[in-house]
Amino acid sequence: MRDRILIVCLWLSVLAMSTWVGGTLYQMLVIVPMWSASPPESVLAFFQGTDYNRTIFHFFGPPFMVARNLPVVAALVAGWHLPRHRRALLIAVASFTVFGVIFTFLYVYPINAVLFERAGGNHSVSEIRELADAWILRDRIRFAVGLIGFAAVLHAFRLPLSATRT
Repeated sequence: MRDRILIVCLWLSVLAMSTWVGGTLYQMLVIVPMWSASPPESVLAFFQGTDYNRTIFHFFGPPFMVARNLPVVAALVAGWHLPRHRRALLIAVASFTVFGVIFTFLYVYPINAVLFERAGGNHSVSEIRELADAWILRDRIRFAVGLIGFAAVLHAFRLPLSATRT
């Protein structure tokens, strides 16, 4: 029964992380260049008076963080008895779930509050530019570490169940 639960959780993890990778790539290649083209003007034009924060929350917000991260945590629990799966899933949980969520809350969301929610607020031109650059760098770091977690889940997904039992 645990193996069946593991398989379902791995499928859900792959699907959830695939949507995150695709959505993040789209954001990096299409959305971010629009608002970061020439701050602070581009930040004001993109965020001020728009529904961007509400709509992006529906994809990247905390409820969907839980939906993306819960399957990989459940897979780790279900696959704990399989050492090779356990190693891969520990890497996935550490990079995608622990690092990704903590890093987002500590280092990305504070910038979101200024740039996305207040369109730069009363910050100076140089501060807004620095925040935009910092957000982009932090988003790239988060994406790179998330890709490590995604690769680990894909590795666990392809491992045979019978060959790894101890």
